[in-house]
Amino acid sequence: MEELKELMKRAEALLFAAGKPVSLKQIMRICGVRSRRKIEKILEELVKKYEADGGALELVQLHGDKWFLKLRKEYMELVGRYLRKPMLGRGVMRTLAFIAYHQPITQSDVAAARGNQAYNHIKMLLEKGLIEAEKQGRTLVLRTSPLFAEYFGVENNPKAIRRKISQYMREEKRK
Repeated sequence: MEELKELMKRAEALLFAAGKPVSLKQIMRICGVRSRRKIEKILEELVKKYEADGGALELVQLHGDKWFLKLRKEYMELVGRYLRKPMLGRGVMRTLAFIAYHQPITQSDVAAARGNQAYNHIKMLLEKGLIEAEKQGRTLVLRTSPLFAEYFGVENNPKAIRRKISQYMREEKRK
């Protein structure tokens, strides 16, 4: 029982420090556990702990066996304007918006429109779990992830995302 508590603390520390989605394999490696089932049980207990606590944090499981410790949406909106450093730089945000608006879109089409720096942006967005990639021939087909939809408060639906981006752009022009 004491071992499980210690492993729970280690997993929690890793997820907190990472600040981005962490794969189940990485959690297993960092915690020094070979049993997938054991780590899954620990993560399930952490989810229950955060739900029962009702605090500002929540642990969510993402597509591809990744886990993410994050602020609940209502608190992200509250503290978002006080964060010194934005989660993504301007260029990366523009690449993300381009992908979101034109999805599904190939990596090569994004690079053609946004320049070669887009490859670095795409890598960063994949690491943060905001987009997903599917191999198609020699390129990748990109689309936004469920985390993107949750983080930006939109439906995980390309048409809804396009509407939201268009609405935002109209509002920005008025300012």
